[in-house]
Amino acid sequence: MPTPEITIIGVGRLGNSLARALAAEIPIKSIFNRSSYKARNVADELDISISGAFPSDESELGNLIFITVSDSVIKDIAQRLAAISEDYKNKIIVHCSGNEPASLLNGLKSKGGIIASFHPLQTFTQQSGPSDFEDIYFSLQGDKSAFSHLQQIAKKLGANTLEVTEEQKSHLHLAAVMASNYLNTLLDAAVESTSVSKLTPKEAKKALMPLIKTTLQNIESQSFEEALSGPIKRGDISTVKQHLDLLKDRPELLALYQILGQRTVKIASESQRIDQDTAKELYKILK
Repeated sequence: MPTPEITIIGVGRLGNSLARALAAEIPIKSIFNRSSYKARNVADELDISISGAFPSDESELGNLIFITVSDSVIKDIAQRLAAISEDYKNKIIVHCSGNEPASLLNGLKSKGGIIASFHPLQTFTQQSGPSDFEDIYFSLQGDKSAFSHLQQIAKKLGANTLEVTEEQKSHLHLAAVMASNYLNTLLDAAVESTSVSKLTPKEAKKALMPLIKTTLQNIESQSFEEALSGPIKRGDISTVKQHLDLLKDRPELLALYQILGQRTVKIASESQRIDQDTAKELYKILK
């Protein structure tokens, strides 16, 4: 495939960010969105010649099509695209779902299209820009003949790629949800736990942020075992008991502390940070 002509369908957080990042490197032929005014606004800003609610015919499509809509409507978009043309030869059609397989686009493959999934392991907001793609990973799954083209796109974005099977893709997405979405939930719970002492959430979050940032830096440069800190790593049973007592009237937070504590004991024990007797005692009080 020569230098690709790109079409983007869907200008939510990801589609909007991808359009802005790619426009700096590769001309975008067309952009579409269910709310056509959003597509027109992005098109006007990025000097994209074709925009609207949905392509009306094959001539409005580039040879590399990104479907950046919510998972629940990917199949519908693929079916609507398939109705536009009988010939998708020399076109690569890509969706960006983390959980869904490339096979959702099989209707387009049956018409000669090359299909793949190209999922960024990153979280995006309306304020995201090209820099949010730097150094991240895209998982690649689907027709391998698409991979070299998508690797070139990732490289232009300053990103990396990881080829995965359909099963690996689902497990990687599960891990991403735990690492991103549930980290947000965990930190919310951490801030809430201070409310028992009447410390305001704003004060607690501000005080915890430097610790959170340093912890992530340590994890990036060391193993999880080496980065581990805190009372369980030290075998400080009395402190853990005190924490459990502080949360006795907050059953949801208490259960979360116990589950995470048991996992932490496992890490500390297997890495020989604590001895087996200490591990057994900690398991006992955390159940």
